[in-house]
Amino acid sequence: MLFFNDVEKDLNVLLHNMQQIIFYLNKNKYNSIVKIKKTYCLIVSNRYGSTDNIELFNYINSAVTTYNNHKQYSVESSDASIAGICKSIDKSIYLSQYVTKDQFIGLPHANLLYCNDKKINLFFPQSFSINEINDLVNIADSAALNFDSRIVNTDSSAFEYFVDIKVIGNSLGWIGHQLSTYNCLSSCVVARDHNSMEKDFSYTVSRDFNDLDDPIFVGQNSARKSIAKLNSKKISTQVSPIIFSSDISYELFFCLMSAINGHVVYNKSTFLLNYLGKKIFPNWLNIFENPFLNKGLSSSLFDNEGVATVTRKIIKNGILKTWLLDTYSSNRLNMYNTGHAGAAYNWLVSASANTKFLKSFDDIIHSMYQGFFVTELLGDGFNIMTGEYSSGACGFWIEKGKIQYPVHEITISGNLLDIWKNIVCMADDINLKNKIQCSSLLIDKIQISGF
Repeated sequence: MLFFNDVEKDLNVLLHNMQQIIFYLNKNKYNSIVKIKKTYCLIVSNRYGSTDNIELFNYINSAVTTYNNHKQYSVESSDASIAGICKSIDKSIYLSQYVTKDQFIGLPHANLLYCNDKKINLFFPQSFSINEINDLVNIADSAALNFDSRIVNTDSSAFEYFVDIKVIGNSLGWIGHQLSTYNCLSSCVVARDHNSMEKDFSYTVSRDFNDLDDPIFVGQNSARKSIAKLNSKKISTQVSPIIFSSDISYELFFCLMSAINGHVVYNKSTFLLNYLGKKIFPNWLNIFENPFLNKGLSSSLFDNEGVATVTRKIIKNGILKTWLLDTYSSNRLNMYNTGHAGAAYNWLVSASANTKFLKSFDDIIHSMYQGFFVTELLGDGFNIMTGEYSSGACGFWIEKGKIQYPVHEITISGNLLDIWKNIVCMADDINLKNKIQCSSLLIDKIQISGF
């Protein structure tokens, strides 16, 4: 099994290798960023109390990006040895001569690099035995199968454990590293009655194994969700209020994340091109980005170029406050680098303090009175150029403020600017299982296509 000493030893080796690689870069006067990542993984799945699959493996890869006279080239390899990475550097420099010059490429400014002034804890090593994990997964599987006689099959319950070692360095002499762990326990079962058969799943994720939900809850929740979908109905085409459940509401903000990425902005290929500093959400809605959450699923001290991350307001009182920029896109736009090379971080979606727009989930169901409660989205129908949004959906029909019956085979659609502005209120059932932490949302009206 995996022990902390293995990870610590590997980290020391990779840091030593990176120091030698930077020496090689400086000796040859190369400008480059080098990334090394090693991942350990343990996966155990179980069906009907028997082990279905066990995987225990690790893999490593390196990525080299060189900047040669305003020409950029990248090489990736599974060879993370000193000699292997130096070979990748030489290959990258050689091939870069065939690339077109671009005045905007280059390393980030040295004063933007992370300088060890903050700490976050994302690393919670755990030693497991196969028997312990088998027991954990079997508890979830058994809890689902024994929940109700209508649960007739299991699509397996599974546990996944990852440890990541990330080391980044560049020719400016900077080296940064980060250790992280990730745990996931899931259960998926099939429910059947005389008229229909449905399948659904439940899961729990965390950096720290001890923060996972109880396996009995995970199993029973997957059973409960599968049973609730039995005897689903179609509904007629109409314009209706809808509620996005906290399990899927974050997807509306993933669209925002994509649309404010610096690369689509300088290419003028986003529907939000002219909306910086303008209102795109109700004035009570805010989105705060916090890269420094301990145990955060998308926390990081620095981006993929080594630029230090900072907290920032993405949306303030409904107004779009920033683009997400790396070195290249910030140079193209002549704007400040926001440290978003590779990813965005933890987004916290909230309502302004002391506002009437934050309610309990029962209250927003009652406020809607009649409409569609969306619990699952199917497919990706987002046009980043126009903002048009379309997705298959299933969930439940609400009448007189109460859930009446499950609904399937419908499509919801509209323009995201309209959808965002029509958010009426949000619930207090915030979901912490995603990089975008959001609760259920009530939207005033949206097009529903049914029969």
